[in-house]
Amino acid sequence: MKIIKGISVIILGIILSCCSDETKEKECIANKTEYVTSVNSPSSGMVDETINIEVNFQVYNGCGNFGRFIETENTNSRTIEIEARYEGCICTDDMPIRTVNYEFLVNHSGDYELKFKSSPTEFITVNLTINEP
Repeated sequence: MKIIKGISVIILGIILSCCSDETKEKECIANKTEYVTSVNSPSSGMVDETINIEVNFQVYNGCGNFGRFIETENTNSRTIEIEARYEGCICTDDMPIRTVNYEFLVNHSGDYELKFKSSPTEFITVNLTINEP
């Protein structure tokens, strides 16, 4: 009988440790690449000055927020994706548009192309002319 009680206590401990608050929090956090819905950008800027570009993207529920930019650079062209971070187990069913600021800064003058991913195969393209001060 003591063996059965001992085994029951071990099993109960395993069950409780699997369902701890820390485990629940980890289960309710996810990262997902989302698509840009619109971009608001100037058409020019200056070398060594930050250009602020407003980027809007849609998340699939109310727990989604901006996580990070994923950038691929090729000479004067950049492809930019957004990784959203979803935190929470109970989320609203709406699909809100979130806004984030993308900061563009270069130390060489020239024409630059920023391609924000808006679908699996499409982009919203911003062309910037960067001038010497």
